[in-house]
Amino acid sequence: MGNVQNNLAIGQYKNKHVALFRAGDTVLDCGQGTIIDFPGWKALREMLGTRKPEVPLDVGMLLRLAGSAEEEVAAGLAEEVKAGAAKKAAASKTTTAGAKGAEKRAAPTNGAAGGLKKAKMAKAEVDPEAWLGAELSEYPNAIRLVTSIKSENYSLLLEEATTATLIAYDAQWSPDFEDGADNQIALLQLGFPISGNTYVLQLPLLELGFPSQVQQLFESKAVSVVGYAANEIDVHKFEITGIKIDRDSLMDLQSWCEAEMGENESVKQGWRVGLKRASSCVLDFEMDKTSTVASSNWEREELTTAQVEYAAMDVWVALRLYQRLAPVYRA
Repeated sequence: MGNVQNNLAIGQYKNKHVALFRAGDTVLDCGQGTIIDFPGWKALREMLGTRKPEVPLDVGMLLRLAGSAEEEVAAGLAEEVKAGAAKKAAASKTTTAGAKGAEKRAAPTNGAAGGLKKAKMAKAEVDPEAWLGAELSEYPNAIRLVTSIKSENYSLLLEEATTATLIAYDAQWSPDFEDGADNQIALLQLGFPISGNTYVLQLPLLELGFPSQVQQLFESKAVSVVGYAANEIDVHKFEITGIKIDRDSLMDLQSWCEAEMGENESVKQGWRVGLKRASSCVLDFEMDKTSTVASSNWEREELTTAQVEYAAMDVWVALRLYQRLAPVYRA
């Protein structure tokens, strides 16, 4: 099983049974031209009895699962379709980037993470809050590393930025260890809920610095900007990097999470809840927050795989927290 950029395809490859599926569609090839199409990753993982994002499957397991899949169809959790019909339907759909596994292999090595084909952003009117009614997946559809203004990912970012009404952000800078040090933002992460894309911008490598479309996201009153621990330090770092954030549009998810977790008294005593613990308690999702990555050099020209994934997951988890808590805590 794996991710494919343009089509859903099921068949044989090098004498092996292979099921290729899009990031948003999860399927099992049960043989004899029958496909079980699940509504999402969560339903498939529940049937597999695992919460791991990547599960090795062999032909034997697929055959054993076929019986369970029939029960899923009967329960309305999956749909049984014929391979020919599935391929025809898939051919008419555009697809997003590969999920975590594909990005893990490709993201750090080029300026267009995952080698994705460019897809025009839909211009049709879309309810900007419709995504709040459908639970976001645990991982983004795509992690797009932006290292050049000439890259495909840079162009896609500008397209999304011009129509966005809400984004999640995070930022990294080299630690201010020396006296008087006040380093500018070196890495900016952006998450877009409707497309499911996350962008990791290496600002020192962009000849023009902050793109004007991205700057507008933070300075416009028409765009909601959400972040975890979106505090005065962040505001200051943006200012010295050339961005004056509209504070009325900035929402800090940390206080929402602390209220949801019943930590108000701890906050009064000076304790704050970190993103990793908030993710675990509110979303039941365990983040990989290695301290060595958090304090690593974010100004290096070629980021490691761990750095890119760490950066992207911070904003994606922030979007998921917002989706979960906004109906209760948003003013």
